[in-house]
Amino acid sequence: MGKKILDSKILYVVLSVLISLSLWLWVTSRDENWEGRNFPSLPVNFSGLEMLEDRDLMIVNSSVTATIRVRANPRILAILQDAPPKLNASVSHISTEGKYPVNYTVELPSGVSLNDVEITYGAGGSAVTVEVARSLSRKVEIRGEFQGTAAEGYLAGDKDDFRFDPVELTVSGRADLVNQVSHARVIVTGEELTESVDEALPFQLIGASGDPLDLDVSCDVDTIYTSFPIRATAEVPLVIRVIEGGGLKQSDVKIHPSADSILVAGSREAVDALLNEGGIPLATIDLAALDDEAVENGGEQTYPIPLDDRLENVSGITEVKVTFRVTKRVETRIFEVSSRISAANEPEGWDANIITQVLPVRVRGPKALLDELTEENIQVVADLKGITPTGGQYYTVPAEVYLHNVGTATDVGVVGPKGYTVVVSLAQEE
Repeated sequence: MGKKILDSKILYVVLSVLISLSLWLWVTSRDENWEGRNFPSLPVNFSGLEMLEDRDLMIVNSSVTATIRVRANPRILAILQDAPPKLNASVSHISTEGKYPVNYTVELPSGVSLNDVEITYGAGGSAVTVEVARSLSRKVEIRGEFQGTAAEGYLAGDKDDFRFDPVELTVSGRADLVNQVSHARVIVTGEELTESVDEALPFQLIGASGDPLDLDVSCDVDTIYTSFPIRATAEVPLVIRVIEGGGLKQSDVKIHPSADSILVAGSREAVDALLNEGGIPLATIDLAALDDEAVENGGEQTYPIPLDDRLENVSGITEVKVTFRVTKRVETRIFEVSSRISAANEPEGWDANIITQVLPVRVRGPKALLDELTEENIQVVADLKGITPTGGQYYTVPAEVYLHNVGTATDVGVVGPKGYTVVVSLAQEE
């Protein structure tokens, strides 16, 4: 009997301990044993931003934060220490510019409910102030500026020679800030440059005053691919070619161009190729083609300057006036050739019949040599090369005029030698 009582006392002790422990755990889990902890500067996550964008609006102070104080038991606070609460707010209801109080809600991590905590807000309660402004995206011009130097013998381009990709810059942000941007500026630097610039470069936003701006706006690219020419230069002669003939040689004519050379710029290869050619062919003066007026009184002709598309005419001279004067005393006489007209290059199996009986030939030279010249010294040869023969048909063919036994080709010559023709007919050989 006594043992049973003893056993009962032990049971009561155990039960008392268990009950006390349960009561202690229950009591310590209640408010009077909770601890408080501040969660400062929690970012507020905004929803409904797409609706603001549709209304051409934006939040100016997008980095909005709030501080809350949470009371909970140590176990809950330990969870929140690793996974702090999140603050969420919606701005979908805002439709105009201005400052607005916006309520936020507290999102607790998984496994923690609002019943497990007590949240205390700051002086503003569960609301923060957001500033909404008009938003704008607009394209602005890109301009280049060269602040380097080109090496000797090279020429840097000017502001119009810049090429950009993209060709325009899109600036986005608050409308009042975006509207301050006049253009974007890319600066090319470098010393003693001999190669064109082709690379991605940073840029500056420039205001109407021409000064750089430091604005809280965004751009659609971080760098701009820029091309800027650095070109080789050379002074290139303008070449006037003289074809001797008609009783005149090059030394018999004084030629005066208004410009002897021009400065060109381009790639090193293009400039060197032009120099290797000896210059720019400007004009060809055929002395045999000069008429009597030009021989007597001289002449004047204006010629455009031809230039490869790869080269730039830095001098800006686009045409040259060329004057000439014949210093040799010569005369022009007409000789009627009749007996010395023949044909060459007759088609196989065909005979040529010269229809032209008399051909006036103009010959120029010194009076003494012309006095010695007779029809016997002049030969006309009709060239039938390339004719498709047909019996009974007449052909007007070019004719070459040859002078024999009087002076040299530059002492006495035919005037306009390429302008003579002869009429022939063809008959099949018998």
